[in-house]
Amino acid sequence: MQQLEELLRNNKGRNLLFLGKIFNFTQDELSKFCSKLGLNAIFKYEGQDIALTLLSSILTPLEEQISYELYEKKVPEIKLEEFENFYVKSLKPNSLLMSLKLSNNQERLKRLLKVKAFDDETFLKLFNLYNWDNEGVFDNDDNRDVTISFIKRFYPHFSHFNHHEIMHSPATILEIALTSTNPEVLKALSTMPNFAINSRKQEEWKPRELREFIAVNPNIPNDLVDSFINLKLSRLDTLLAQNSALNLEQQKKILTRGNKESLLKLAINPNLDDSIFKTLLDKDRAIAKELLENQKITKKRLKAIEAKDKNYLHYLANNVDILEVKDELLFKNEELDIALASNKALNSSDLEALYKKYGSKVVDNLCKNPNLSSKLISKFYKNATNEQKLYIASNPNTPQEILDELFHLDNKEINRYLALNPSLKDEYLDYFKLDNELLRIMSNNQKFLQKVSKKEYI
Repeated sequence: MQQLEELLRNNKGRNLLFLGKIFNFTQDELSKFCSKLGLNAIFKYEGQDIALTLLSSILTPLEEQISYELYEKKVPEIKLEEFENFYVKSLKPNSLLMSLKLSNNQERLKRLLKVKAFDDETFLKLFNLYNWDNEGVFDNDDNRDVTISFIKRFYPHFSHFNHHEIMHSPATILEIALTSTNPEVLKALSTMPNFAINSRKQEEWKPRELREFIAVNPNIPNDLVDSFINLKLSRLDTLLAQNSALNLEQQKKILTRGNKESLLKLAINPNLDDSIFKTLLDKDRAIAKELLENQKITKKRLKAIEAKDKNYLHYLANNVDILEVKDELLFKNEELDIALASNKALNSSDLEALYKKYGSKVVDNLCKNPNLSSKLISKFYKNATNEQKLYIASNPNTPQEILDELFHLDNKEINRYLALNPSLKDEYLDYFKLDNELLRIMSNNQKFLQKVSKKEYI
């Protein structure tokens, strides 16, 4: 860029020759810009004195010959893209946007959206002015070009998967909607034509439409949440309900008009307000169960649960976010203690205390707990039932000699549990990956996934 600026500055009053196909600006736009720089833009070479050649990536054979001749004459060459970048940096974004809004010049807008030199903020402001003309994102050439420009800029893996399928797939747009951390990108996506994908019946509450993918992204901005809530679509409400981005007022709106499905989703919202927690606790048992199995339980919330129904405490056995109230829950009653024995919120000391009090009654659940000490695992293994052996096979604290013994049993059911164990030897994982079923199971094994990411298993 510095070399270009110097060349332009040192050649005022002279001719700049544009050779090849120009896509993003008109000849008139380029001529006006060059005139401001004190230069003369030439688009047809007829032997003029040329100070600088600007080369497009697409040249005719004749244009290639002209470029060779000028190069032989020591005329400097610059890529057209570099000149366009310089042009873009000279534009005042606010003036450009105002001009486009007033003129509604969609042809110019389409060309500008293909220019890579705009920063993301300016690109998104331009993108929001585009008129999709009530057609889909890939339904015509213009919409397709604009969509592809957006994908190239904001698809996080584009540099790794720069091929036709990625650029022309609606799934790529949905992945951006689901994973983008930029609220302005999500706003821009919401201006695109909404489209749906097919889903299975058992996946009823997974997003299907572009708008729904945006709705479950925790980076969605508040004004867009309000916009979606104002649509009063029960399915969109249900998907929004679980989003941690919702503030208290938005949670209240969904609570007020929510059907059971949206209330069940609201019950798992990680940013649920205490007042909403208390209201949901008074709903039917299914909603209360979802609430107590998924929400962080504070001392304040525990008091509300006990005031409502002490039997509801049993739902907390499956909730790993009970650390603040763990000591208050332990040793309240035998049934709750036995259920809590498998809870990862309990440490090894808690588990030993439970075993000391309840003995064999609690062993099944203790074996499921990844915080169980190796010492107790070894003790339980000596007289383990078949079911307990399965839990021990998947427990990361199981001593290596027991894992060796279980592996050499070559028992298919035990192997399914071993395949989940992050402490399993590499050679055993290597062996299991030859079995398609075990390979699928190992997709939940963190150690195996790390090996795959390092290409140790390719």
